[in-house]
Amino acid sequence: MNCHYWLFSILLCILTALPAQAKIYATPLLADANLLLETSPEKALEITNRYLSQRRMSTPVDASRVHVSEETDHSIRTPLSTINALQIKAKALSLLNRQPESIQTIREAESLAIENKFSYTLLETQFIQADILWQGLRDAATATNLLNKIDQILAGDEKLQSSEQVKVLQYHLLMLRADMESVQGDERKAEKMFIRAKRDLSEIADMKAEINFLLNHGRHYLRHQHYDLALDRLLSAYWLAQEQEDHGKMALANLELATLYEERKVFDKALEHATQAGEFFEHFNRTLPLARTLALIASIYEQQGRYNLALVHYFNALDQENLLRMQPRSSRLRLSIARVYLKLYNYPKTEQYLHHARQLAQENDDEVTLIQSQLLLGQLELAEEKNEQAITTLQSALLAASRLPKPQPVLQMQGEASLSAAFEKQKDYYNALLSQRRYEQLHASIQESQVQSNAEVFRQQQRIMARSLKLEELERQQFTQEKALYQQKNMTTVLLIGLLMALFLLWYRNRAARQWRERLTLLRDEFYTHPRSGLRNLRMLNERLSSSLEQSSAHFEQWHLGEIINEPLSDRLRFALFEVPLLKHVYLQHGYQQGLELERQFGDYLKAQICEPARLYHFSDAMFLYIEPNSRLESAPRQLADSVQQLVDNFMREKQLDSRVRIGMAEYPFLPRAYTAINAQELIDILLMATQAARQISKRESGSQWVHLSAIDAAPAASFAGDNIRRACIQGMDKGLVKVQTSSCQEYDWSKHL
Repeated sequence: MNCHYWLFSILLCILTALPAQAKIYATPLLADANLLLETSPEKALEITNRYLSQRRMSTPVDASRVHVSEETDHSIRTPLSTINALQIKAKALSLLNRQPESIQTIREAESLAIENKFSYTLLETQFIQADILWQGLRDAATATNLLNKIDQILAGDEKLQSSEQVKVLQYHLLMLRADMESVQGDERKAEKMFIRAKRDLSEIADMKAEINFLLNHGRHYLRHQHYDLALDRLLSAYWLAQEQEDHGKMALANLELATLYEERKVFDKALEHATQAGEFFEHFNRTLPLARTLALIASIYEQQGRYNLALVHYFNALDQENLLRMQPRSSRLRLSIARVYLKLYNYPKTEQYLHHARQLAQENDDEVTLIQSQLLLGQLELAEEKNEQAITTLQSALLAASRLPKPQPVLQMQGEASLSAAFEKQKDYYNALLSQRRYEQLHASIQESQVQSNAEVFRQQQRIMARSLKLEELERQQFTQEKALYQQKNMTTVLLIGLLMALFLLWYRNRAARQWRERLTLLRDEFYTHPRSGLRNLRMLNERLSSSLEQSSAHFEQWHLGEIINEPLSDRLRFALFEVPLLKHVYLQHGYQQGLELERQFGDYLKAQICEPARLYHFSDAMFLYIEPNSRLESAPRQLADSVQQLVDNFMREKQLDSRVRIGMAEYPFLPRAYTAINAQELIDILLMATQAARQISKRESGSQWVHLSAIDAAPAASFAGDNIRRACIQGMDKGLVKVQTSSCQEYDWSKHL
């Protein structure tokens, strides 16, 4: 159940998404047959006959079901699809000029629609019947009654009026009425209907319907000799059909354009369009329009004086008309053939075809053809020097022409011209002059109507020209705006490319900087880290560095000791250079691998124990430099020595190794009264001298030893201004300027340091 619901919902969405004018057929066979109507009505008729004969009618379960459904069972046909097939069959029969069969077929469809209570399909079928009655039989009265009946049903059913399909049907009803009014001569009423139809067409949005509208509107203007307006509509229909690749509509547009050019005496263009139309109709075996096209080509050749070619095409057209059994058209063709033979001075043939034309016209009550044949008979008699008979015949023809319900000024002009010539041959110049004056009056009235038409055309052209000028201005503005937009696009593109290049350059520089930072980090680790312990070293300490030890970068330290002594006037530091003798012998005692491991562990341990701002450096193989802030100058050196000793003891105790250390200590500034008197290298030299003294003491006494050197507060900077800081310190000891504190009670000979 849910599956059926979803399928129905999807189908409903598809149907509502389709254009309102698109007719949906239950089977592809009927859709193909409907498409073949314009090109091959015979094949469309064959398909529908086969469809109706090979499938049996199914009985609908619910008359209110959705009419559009797919026929999955190819052995049955639904009532709706049967009606659609009968509609297509009726249209095909009408196009093949089998009007009685067409009427019978469409009435079968109408009965089936009434039986199954298909309200919209019934109206659609009745409209097709009215169209066949008018287009095929020219039965205006019956067709009008059907159209009025349809309008009454639509006016009384609000549900139908709200349907989109009904709007399309109403548009086609209006177009059919407009065509009927145009053919019957009510030009203004027809024009109003065409205007209303054009307004309704904008809501349909169907290209095929728009092409049909332009063709019908163009025929209307052509029928009433508004040639410029007709040319505009027909050319628009032609180009739109070509754009849509609708070759059937292109052929119809070519035929109408050929008729227009033939009436305007532009024979080369008329022949070009007529030939294109004839090729299409001949290829698809469209007998009825082919006969009309051949007759038009023959008329063009006749007016060009190419009578032999005209006869050939008239005879070909007559063969097509005989196949269709259309006697009225056959009579007019025979009359045209007789006229050509008259121009060729073949009077027997002229009389033969003229007799046949008059006979067929009398059988079909074709008064216009009878009058034309009588006029041609008068011209024949005049050519055969039967002047009296010619005058009588021509006067009889003119009298019949004057009695026609719709005036035929062209016929009357031809008759008056021929009658004037006949009177002139009889030397009855008075009556000849009267006929000539009547001819001129008719010609003047025609010219006046043409002037009025030309005035209307001029006003139309004026409106078109105003629109064209406005359109040109709009196109000029559009071109200017497009040019500005193009320039703006180019500028935007250039700026975008520049931005992308800048972003790429920034990305590249950022990537390069990151790579350089990584390389600098590696270099720092390589140059500032001891390879075995992992602690920082003093590799970059040399004479070329300034005593101020300036910091050049936040990430790359040129001199780690310089970060400590960066502001000499405010920094107070305590230095301890201690030696761990075990590290000198561990490789000899335990081997290289175990020595490396022990030294790495010792370095990791010291790194973990020392917290900022205190610092620790691996000065040499077994010596380490410890630096910490010294905010209290009066603190005892033993505290620092005990701290270092405890630090080493905590590690060595777990390893059960020798934890003795030799420590040399000093403060910065070494000279309290002169901060910059002793630089960093000289301070390191003092620490080395103190550590060497602690080493010598430890050789005489067991355990760890420490030595602390410090200058007294009153020590002058000049005492340490020499090149040898060791000699200056020893001389300061002798003078009492340098105070020595040590863990040993024995005296130490400092002269050995010199």
